[in-house]
Amino acid sequence: MQITPVDSDNNLFKIENVFTPDLVTQIMSTDWLNIPWQRQEGQENWARRRLVNTALPWIAAWDQQIIKSWGSIQEHIGIKISAYFGTAFWLDEDGFICPMHTDGELPGSLHMNWIGPATSFYWYKDPGALRYQFESQPNTGYIMVNQSDNTGYRRLLWHAMLTPVKNFRVTSYTWMVPQ
Repeated sequence: MQITPVDSDNNLFKIENVFTPDLVTQIMSTDWLNIPWQRQEGQENWARRRLVNTALPWIAAWDQQIIKSWGSIQEHIGIKISAYFGTAFWLDEDGFICPMHTDGELPGSLHMNWIGPATSFYWYKDPGALRYQFESQPNTGYIMVNQSDNTGYRRLLWHAMLTPVKNFRVTSYTWMVPQ
């Protein structure tokens, strides 16, 4: 696993090779369109499916590997985080875009790209102010630390996925809560 800050702000990190090649092969061979799903709470109007984790045959290996990596993730980002409590797998439908937004008060996340376009981050609510473009590559993604510094200042982490999805996009979203 490799975790690299994208710049000197140390609140946005590129993460690569979190999962073993065997698990990545299993993930990539999943029949995504036939996994049971529901709409993501709070995003019911989006063309996004939250897949039912118990229908993923490799979910136990996923949980085991991410739990094993949790301590290393904390070390790399410099923040103590609460114990891992789960991941959402999202399938974004054909034509989906994710408009520019911040995650409000959500404290942080590990968002991995599996199939389809990746997320872009911006310095401001301006598509011309690109901060970092993540790669569309399996087993790669970002860690976002949405916390105030010791003075109470919190930089807004504007991000979006403005490239319309073709067919479908699969990502995983793991909540990260500081201790």
